[in-house]
Amino acid sequence: MLCESPISGGHARSKSLHVSGVTSNTVTELGRVTSGMSKMTRRRGFVKCAAAAAAILAVGAITGRYIWTSPTASSCAASLRAAAETRGLLIGAALSPEGLRYWGSADTLAREFNFLTTENAMKWYAVHPAPQQWDFHAADTIVEFASEHQMKVKGHNIIWTDERTPEWVKAERTSEEFRQMLQKHIQTLVGRYKGKVYAWDVVNEAVDTREANGLRKTVFLKRLGEGYIAEAFHMVHEADPDALLFYNDSDAESVDSSAYRKTRSDRVYELVKKLLSDGVPIHGVGLQMHLDAWDYPRPADVAANVRRLAQLGLKVNISEMDVRITEKELPGTLAERLEIQRRIYHDIIAACVKEKGFMAITFWGFTDAYSWIDERFGPDDPLLFDEYYKPKPAYWGVMDALLEE
Repeated sequence: MLCESPISGGHARSKSLHVSGVTSNTVTELGRVTSGMSKMTRRRGFVKCAAAAAAILAVGAITGRYIWTSPTASSCAASLRAAAETRGLLIGAALSPEGLRYWGSADTLAREFNFLTTENAMKWYAVHPAPQQWDFHAADTIVEFASEHQMKVKGHNIIWTDERTPEWVKAERTSEEFRQMLQKHIQTLVGRYKGKVYAWDVVNEAVDTREANGLRKTVFLKRLGEGYIAEAFHMVHEADPDALLFYNDSDAESVDSSAYRKTRSDRVYELVKKLLSDGVPIHGVGLQMHLDAWDYPRPADVAANVRRLAQLGLKVNISEMDVRITEKELPGTLAERLEIQRRIYHDIIAACVKEKGFMAITFWGFTDAYSWIDERFGPDDPLLFDEYYKPKPAYWGVMDALLEE
Protein backbone atom coordinates (compact mmCIF):
# COMPACT_ATOMS: atom_id res chain seq x y z
CA MET A 1 0.00 0.00 0.00
CA LEU A 2 1.19 3.53 -0.69
CA CYS A 3 1.34 6.09 2.08
CA GLU A 4 2.96 9.35 3.04
CA SER A 5 6.72 9.17 3.24
CA PRO A 6 8.17 8.85 6.73
CA ILE A 7 10.50 11.71 5.81
CA SER A 8 9.08 15.19 6.13
CA GLY A 9 10.10 18.66 7.11
CA GLY A 10 11.23 22.06 5.97
CA HIS A 11 13.17 22.98 2.88
CA ALA A 12 15.64 25.57 1.74
CA ARG A 13 14.04 26.32 -1.60
CA SER A 14 11.26 25.12 -3.85
CA LYS A 15 11.59 24.33 -7.55
CA SER A 16 7.81 23.96 -8.02
CA LEU A 17 7.95 20.21 -8.46
CA HIS A 18 4.51 19.96 -6.89
CA VAL A 19 1.69 21.02 -9.18
CA SER A 20 -0.54 23.64 -7.59
CA GLY A 21 -3.93 22.45 -6.45
CA VAL A 22 -2.76 19.29 -4.69
CA THR A 23 -4.55 19.28 -1.34
CA SER A 24 -4.82 16.88 1.57
CA ASN A 25 -7.99 15.53 -0.05
CA THR A 26 -6.05 14.94 -3.24
CA VAL A 27 -3.43 13.00 -1.31
CA THR A 28 -6.14 10.85 0.24
CA GLU A 29 -7.72 10.25 -3.15
CA LEU A 30 -4.38 9.36 -4.71
CA GLY A 31 -3.90 6.85 -1.92
CA ARG A 32 -7.25 5.26 -2.76
CA VAL A 33 -6.52 5.20 -6.48
CA THR A 34 -3.11 3.65 -6.05
CA SER A 35 -3.81 1.22 -3.22
CA GLY A 36 -3.40 -2.29 -4.51
CA MET A 37 -1.41 -1.15 -7.56
CA SER A 38 1.91 -2.25 -6.11
CA LYS A 39 2.16 -5.85 -5.01
CA MET A 40 5.56 -6.06 -3.37
CA THR A 41 7.49 -9.29 -3.48
CA ARG A 42 9.34 -10.18 -0.28
CA ARG A 43 13.03 -11.01 -0.46
CA ARG A 44 15.09 -12.07 2.51
CA GLY A 45 12.77 -10.26 4.91
CA PHE A 46 12.55 -7.13 2.75
CA VAL A 47 10.32 -6.19 -0.18
CA LYS A 48 10.87 -4.93 -3.66
CA CYS A 49 9.86 -1.28 -3.93
CA ALA A 50 10.01 -0.36 -7.64
CA ALA A 51 6.32 -1.10 -8.17
CA ALA A 52 5.43 1.59 -5.66
CA ALA A 53 7.48 4.20 -7.48
CA ALA A 54 5.96 3.14 -10.80
CA ALA A 55 2.45 3.50 -9.38
CA ILE A 56 3.25 6.99 -8.09
CA LEU A 57 4.52 8.03 -11.51
CA ALA A 58 1.49 6.54 -13.24
CA VAL A 59 -0.89 8.53 -11.06
CA GLY A 60 1.11 11.71 -11.69
CA ALA A 61 0.96 11.12 -15.43
CA ILE A 62 -2.80 10.39 -15.40
CA THR A 63 -3.96 13.14 -13.08
CA GLY A 64 -1.48 15.84 -13.97
CA ARG A 65 -0.82 16.17 -10.26
CA TYR A 66 2.29 14.97 -8.54
CA ILE A 67 3.25 14.37 -4.94
CA TRP A 68 6.05 12.25 -3.52
CA THR A 69 4.79 9.13 -1.80
CA SER A 70 6.50 5.92 -0.78
CA PRO A 71 6.00 2.53 0.79
CA THR A 72 5.85 2.52 4.58
CA ALA A 73 9.18 2.30 6.34
CA SER A 74 8.26 -1.15 7.62
CA SER A 75 7.51 -2.38 4.09
CA CYS A 76 11.07 -2.04 2.80
CA ALA A 77 14.49 -1.95 4.40
CA ALA A 78 14.39 0.78 7.03
CA SER A 79 16.88 2.85 5.06
CA LEU A 80 19.43 2.73 2.27
CA ARG A 81 22.00 2.33 5.01
CA ALA A 82 20.30 -0.81 6.32
CA ALA A 83 19.93 -2.21 2.82
CA ALA A 84 23.59 -1.55 1.94
CA GLU A 85 24.83 -3.08 5.16
CA THR A 86 23.09 -6.36 4.32
CA ARG A 87 25.52 -6.55 1.36
CA GLY A 88 28.55 -5.31 3.30
CA LEU A 89 28.57 -2.06 1.31
CA LEU A 90 29.13 1.57 2.19
CA ILE A 91 26.57 4.06 0.92
CA GLY A 92 26.95 7.77 1.35
CA ALA A 93 26.79 11.34 0.21
CA ALA A 94 29.08 14.29 -0.28
CA LEU A 95 28.51 16.84 2.44
CA SER A 96 29.32 20.44 3.16
CA PRO A 97 28.73 21.35 6.81
CA GLU A 98 26.37 24.18 5.86
CA GLY A 99 23.85 21.51 4.90
CA LEU A 100 23.66 20.24 8.47
CA ARG A 101 22.03 23.48 9.57
CA TYR A 102 18.82 22.86 7.63
CA TRP A 103 15.93 21.13 9.32
CA GLY A 104 15.75 17.46 8.38
CA SER A 105 19.15 17.29 6.75
CA ALA A 106 21.16 15.81 9.61
CA ASP A 107 18.44 13.29 10.47
CA THR A 108 18.19 12.13 6.85
CA LEU A 109 21.94 11.76 6.48
CA ALA A 110 22.33 9.81 9.72
CA ARG A 111 19.45 7.48 8.92
CA GLU A 112 20.17 6.79 5.26
CA PHE A 113 23.97 6.69 4.99
CA ASN A 114 27.01 5.11 6.63
CA PHE A 115 29.64 6.96 4.58
CA LEU A 116 30.37 10.68 4.12
CA THR A 117 32.67 12.39 1.63
CA THR A 118 33.96 15.87 2.44
CA GLU A 119 32.58 17.72 -0.57
CA ASN A 120 34.82 20.79 -0.38
CA ALA A 121 36.08 21.02 3.20
CA MET A 122 39.38 19.19 2.65
CA LYS A 123 40.20 20.59 -0.77
CA TRP A 124 43.41 22.60 -0.75
CA TYR A 125 41.77 25.97 -1.43
CA ALA A 126 39.37 25.48 1.50
CA VAL A 127 41.59 23.98 4.17
CA HIS A 128 44.95 25.62 3.39
CA PRO A 129 44.24 28.86 1.49
CA ALA A 130 47.51 30.61 2.41
CA PRO A 131 50.99 29.38 3.37
CA GLN A 132 50.50 29.96 7.10
CA GLN A 133 46.70 29.71 7.16
CA TRP A 134 44.74 26.55 7.90
CA ASP A 135 40.96 26.31 8.32
CA PHE A 136 39.82 22.98 9.73
CA HIS A 137 36.41 24.09 10.98
CA ALA A 138 34.35 22.63 8.10
CA ALA A 139 36.34 19.41 7.97
CA ASP A 140 36.17 18.96 11.74
CA THR A 141 32.40 19.43 11.66
CA ILE A 142 31.92 16.66 9.11
CA VAL A 143 34.30 14.25 10.86
CA GLU A 144 32.64 14.86 14.21
CA PHE A 145 29.15 14.35 12.76
CA ALA A 146 30.28 11.09 11.17
CA SER A 147 31.78 9.87 14.42
CA GLU A 148 28.60 10.66 16.35
CA HIS A 149 26.56 8.57 13.89
CA GLN A 150 28.94 5.66 13.29
CA MET A 151 29.72 6.71 9.73
CA LYS A 152 33.00 6.35 7.85
CA VAL A 153 34.61 9.38 6.16
CA LYS A 154 36.42 9.77 2.87
CA GLY A 155 38.65 12.82 2.57
CA HIS A 156 38.28 14.54 -0.80
CA ASN A 157 40.68 15.50 -2.31
CA ILE A 158 44.38 16.22 -1.85
CA ILE A 159 45.53 16.96 -5.41
CA TRP A 160 43.24 18.37 -8.11
CA THR A 161 43.41 20.77 -11.05
CA ASP A 162 45.21 24.11 -11.14
CA GLU A 163 41.85 25.90 -11.17
CA ARG A 164 41.13 24.48 -7.71
CA THR A 165 44.62 25.00 -6.29
CA PRO A 166 45.53 28.23 -4.44
CA GLU A 167 47.79 30.67 -6.26
CA TRP A 168 50.44 30.47 -3.57
CA VAL A 169 50.92 26.76 -4.33
CA LYS A 170 51.62 27.62 -7.96
CA ALA A 171 54.35 30.16 -7.14
CA GLU A 172 57.84 29.55 -8.54
CA ARG A 173 59.79 26.91 -6.58
CA THR A 174 62.42 24.35 -7.29
CA SER A 175 61.24 20.76 -7.55
CA GLU A 176 62.63 19.97 -4.13
CA GLU A 177 61.05 23.03 -2.53
CA PHE A 178 57.72 22.06 -4.08
CA ARG A 179 58.06 18.47 -2.89
CA GLN A 180 58.74 19.63 0.68
CA MET A 181 55.76 21.99 0.56
CA LEU A 182 53.49 19.19 -0.67
CA GLN A 183 54.73 16.76 1.94
CA LYS A 184 54.19 19.28 4.73
CA HIS A 185 50.64 19.92 3.50
CA ILE A 186 49.88 16.19 3.43
CA GLN A 187 51.46 15.50 6.80
CA THR A 188 49.43 18.29 8.39
CA LEU A 189 46.09 17.45 6.77
CA VAL A 190 46.21 13.65 6.77
CA GLY A 191 48.00 13.55 10.11
CA ARG A 192 45.26 15.60 11.77
CA TYR A 193 42.64 13.02 10.77
CA LYS A 194 44.71 9.88 11.20
CA GLY A 195 42.42 7.15 12.48
CA LYS A 196 39.35 9.34 11.83
CA VAL A 197 39.28 9.36 8.03
CA TYR A 198 38.74 5.91 6.55
CA ALA A 199 39.83 6.71 2.99
CA TRP A 200 41.30 9.49 0.85
CA ASP A 201 40.86 10.56 -2.75
CA VAL A 202 44.57 11.25 -3.09
CA VAL A 203 44.57 12.45 -6.69
CA ASN A 204 41.49 13.65 -8.56
CA GLU A 205 41.03 13.97 -12.33
CA ALA A 206 44.67 13.73 -13.37
CA VAL A 207 43.93 12.13 -16.75
CA ASP A 208 43.71 14.12 -19.98
CA THR A 209 43.71 11.91 -23.07
CA ARG A 210 44.38 14.91 -25.31
CA GLU A 211 47.91 15.11 -23.94
CA ALA A 212 50.68 12.90 -25.29
CA ASN A 213 51.45 11.50 -21.84
CA GLY A 214 47.75 11.17 -20.97
CA LEU A 215 48.03 13.50 -17.98
CA ARG A 216 46.40 16.86 -17.31
CA LYS A 217 48.77 19.83 -17.20
CA THR A 218 49.04 20.98 -13.58
CA VAL A 219 51.57 22.60 -11.33
CA PHE A 220 52.12 19.18 -9.74
CA LEU A 221 53.09 17.68 -13.10
CA LYS A 222 55.21 20.72 -13.95
CA ARG A 223 57.20 20.71 -10.70
CA LEU A 224 57.50 16.96 -10.01
CA GLY A 225 57.07 15.29 -13.39
CA GLU A 226 54.92 12.27 -14.22
CA GLY A 227 55.89 10.62 -10.95
CA TYR A 228 53.93 13.15 -8.88
CA ILE A 229 50.94 10.82 -8.54
CA ALA A 230 53.06 8.02 -7.11
CA GLU A 231 54.83 10.46 -4.79
CA ALA A 232 51.53 11.76 -3.45
CA PHE A 233 50.27 8.26 -2.67
CA HIS A 234 53.48 7.42 -0.84
CA MET A 235 53.25 10.64 1.19
CA VAL A 236 49.64 10.02 2.22
CA HIS A 237 50.39 6.41 3.10
CA GLU A 238 53.28 7.54 5.26
CA ALA A 239 51.02 10.02 7.07
CA ASP A 240 48.32 7.38 7.73
CA PRO A 241 49.30 3.79 6.89
CA ASP A 242 45.82 2.46 7.74
CA ALA A 243 43.78 4.68 5.40
CA LEU A 244 42.52 3.40 2.05
CA LEU A 245 43.90 5.44 -0.82
CA PHE A 246 41.98 6.06 -4.04
CA TYR A 247 42.52 7.54 -7.45
CA ASN A 248 39.32 9.34 -8.57
CA ASP A 249 38.26 10.43 -12.05
CA SER A 250 35.33 11.41 -14.27
CA ASP A 251 33.98 10.05 -17.56
CA ALA A 252 36.04 6.90 -17.06
CA GLU A 253 33.25 4.69 -15.78
CA SER A 254 32.79 2.21 -18.60
CA VAL A 255 34.33 0.26 -21.46
CA ASP A 256 31.48 1.08 -23.85
CA SER A 257 31.46 2.07 -27.50
CA SER A 258 31.74 5.79 -26.74
CA ALA A 259 35.25 6.67 -27.90
CA TYR A 260 35.56 9.39 -25.27
CA ARG A 261 34.52 7.25 -22.30
CA LYS A 262 36.43 4.18 -23.43
CA THR A 263 39.63 6.15 -24.09
CA ARG A 264 39.46 7.72 -20.63
CA SER A 265 38.61 4.49 -18.83
CA ASP A 266 41.46 2.71 -20.61
CA ARG A 267 43.87 5.48 -19.62
CA VAL A 268 42.81 5.31 -15.98
CA TYR A 269 43.14 1.53 -16.05
CA GLU A 270 46.68 1.73 -17.43
CA LEU A 271 47.60 4.44 -14.92
CA VAL A 272 46.54 2.50 -11.85
CA LYS A 273 47.93 -0.74 -13.24
CA LYS A 274 51.35 0.90 -13.54
CA LEU A 275 51.10 2.39 -10.06
CA LEU A 276 50.47 -1.08 -8.68
CA SER A 277 53.34 -2.60 -10.63
CA ASP A 278 55.63 0.12 -9.27
CA GLY A 279 54.69 -0.74 -5.69
CA VAL A 280 52.65 2.41 -5.07
CA PRO A 281 50.24 2.07 -2.11
CA ILE A 282 47.02 2.56 -4.07
CA HIS A 283 44.00 0.62 -2.84
CA GLY A 284 41.18 1.60 -5.12
CA VAL A 285 39.56 3.66 -7.88
CA GLY A 286 36.62 6.04 -7.67
CA LEU A 287 34.31 6.21 -10.68
CA GLN A 288 32.54 9.56 -10.38
CA MET A 289 29.34 8.69 -12.30
CA HIS A 290 27.98 12.16 -13.06
CA LEU A 291 25.41 11.01 -15.62
CA ASP A 292 23.09 12.62 -18.15
CA ALA A 293 19.85 10.69 -18.57
CA TRP A 294 19.94 11.28 -22.33
CA ASP A 295 23.46 9.89 -22.77
CA TYR A 296 24.75 7.43 -20.20
CA PRO A 297 26.89 4.28 -20.37
CA ARG A 298 25.39 0.82 -20.53
CA PRO A 299 25.27 -0.78 -17.07
CA ALA A 300 26.96 -3.92 -18.39
CA ASP A 301 29.88 -1.82 -19.65
CA VAL A 302 30.23 -0.10 -16.28
CA ALA A 303 30.24 -3.51 -14.59
CA ALA A 304 32.92 -4.73 -17.00
CA ASN A 305 35.11 -1.79 -16.04
CA VAL A 306 34.57 -2.45 -12.33
CA ARG A 307 35.49 -6.10 -12.97
CA ARG A 308 38.77 -5.39 -14.72
CA LEU A 309 39.84 -2.92 -12.03
CA ALA A 310 38.93 -5.40 -9.30
CA GLN A 311 40.96 -8.07 -11.08
CA LEU A 312 44.01 -5.88 -10.48
CA GLY A 313 43.30 -6.27 -6.76
CA LEU A 314 41.76 -2.80 -6.40
CA LYS A 315 38.59 -1.79 -4.58
CA VAL A 316 36.10 0.15 -6.70
CA ASN A 317 33.50 2.69 -5.67
CA ILE A 318 30.97 4.93 -7.35
CA SER A 319 32.24 8.18 -5.91
CA GLU A 320 30.07 11.14 -7.04
CA MET A 321 26.84 9.87 -8.58
CA ASP A 322 24.00 12.06 -9.77
CA VAL A 323 21.68 11.86 -12.79
CA ARG A 324 20.59 14.95 -14.71
CA ILE A 325 17.04 14.97 -16.10
CA THR A 326 16.56 18.59 -17.16
CA GLU A 327 13.60 19.11 -19.47
CA LYS A 328 15.88 21.17 -21.72
CA GLU A 329 17.60 17.95 -22.80
CA LEU A 330 15.26 15.10 -21.85
CA PRO A 331 11.78 15.15 -23.38
CA GLY A 332 8.70 14.03 -21.49
CA THR A 333 6.63 14.92 -18.47
CA LEU A 334 8.19 15.20 -15.05
CA ALA A 335 6.76 11.78 -14.16
CA GLU A 336 8.33 10.22 -17.27
CA ARG A 337 11.70 11.84 -16.60
CA LEU A 338 11.67 10.69 -12.99
CA GLU A 339 10.99 7.14 -14.12
CA ILE A 340 13.97 7.29 -16.49
CA GLN A 341 16.10 8.59 -13.63
CA ARG A 342 14.89 5.81 -11.32
CA ARG A 343 15.78 3.20 -13.92
CA ILE A 344 19.29 4.62 -14.48
CA TYR A 345 20.09 4.70 -10.77
CA HIS A 346 18.75 1.18 -10.37
CA ASP A 347 20.41 -0.37 -13.40
CA ILE A 348 23.87 1.11 -12.86
CA ILE A 349 23.99 0.27 -9.16
CA ALA A 350 22.44 -3.18 -9.59
CA ALA A 351 25.15 -4.03 -12.13
CA CYS A 352 27.97 -2.79 -9.91
CA VAL A 353 26.96 -4.38 -6.60
CA LYS A 354 27.19 -7.82 -8.18
CA GLU A 355 30.90 -7.35 -8.89
CA LYS A 356 33.58 -8.57 -6.50
CA GLY A 357 35.71 -5.70 -5.28
CA PHE A 358 32.88 -3.18 -5.48
CA MET A 359 32.64 -1.57 -2.04
CA ALA A 360 30.76 1.74 -1.96
CA ILE A 361 28.32 4.16 -3.54
CA THR A 362 28.49 7.91 -2.91
CA PHE A 363 25.99 10.42 -4.27
CA TRP A 364 27.18 13.98 -4.86
CA GLY A 365 24.69 15.37 -2.40
CA PHE A 366 21.38 13.81 -1.46
CA THR A 367 18.62 16.42 -1.80
CA ASP A 368 17.57 18.41 -4.86
CA ALA A 369 17.46 21.47 -2.60
CA TYR A 370 21.26 21.78 -2.97
CA SER A 371 23.27 20.50 -5.91
CA TRP A 372 26.30 21.73 -7.81
CA ILE A 373 24.38 20.94 -10.99
CA ASP A 374 21.92 23.79 -10.47
CA GLU A 375 24.79 26.25 -10.27
CA ARG A 376 26.74 24.79 -13.19
CA PHE A 377 23.99 23.81 -15.64
CA GLY A 378 20.74 25.33 -14.40
CA PRO A 379 17.73 23.96 -12.48
CA ASP A 380 17.52 20.19 -12.32
CA ASP A 381 16.51 17.36 -9.99
CA PRO A 382 19.53 15.02 -9.99
CA LEU A 383 19.45 13.36 -6.56
CA LEU A 384 17.51 10.84 -4.45
CA PHE A 385 15.49 13.19 -2.24
CA ASP A 386 13.39 16.16 -3.25
CA GLU A 387 13.82 19.59 -1.66
CA TYR A 388 11.43 18.54 1.12
CA TYR A 389 13.75 15.63 2.05
CA LYS A 390 11.22 13.11 0.79
CA PRO A 391 12.47 10.13 -1.25
CA LYS A 392 11.95 10.28 -4.99
CA PRO A 393 11.44 7.30 -7.32
CA ALA A 394 15.24 7.29 -7.73
CA TYR A 395 15.54 6.45 -4.04
CA TRP A 396 13.41 3.34 -4.49
CA GLY A 397 15.41 2.40 -7.56
CA VAL A 398 18.55 2.41 -5.45
CA MET A 399 16.78 0.49 -2.69
CA ASP A 400 15.75 -2.18 -5.17
CA ALA A 401 19.27 -2.47 -6.55
CA LEU A 402 20.67 -3.02 -3.06
CA LEU A 403 18.09 -5.66 -2.10
CA GLU A 404 18.17 -7.72 -5.28
CA GLU A 405 20.07 -11.01 -5.18
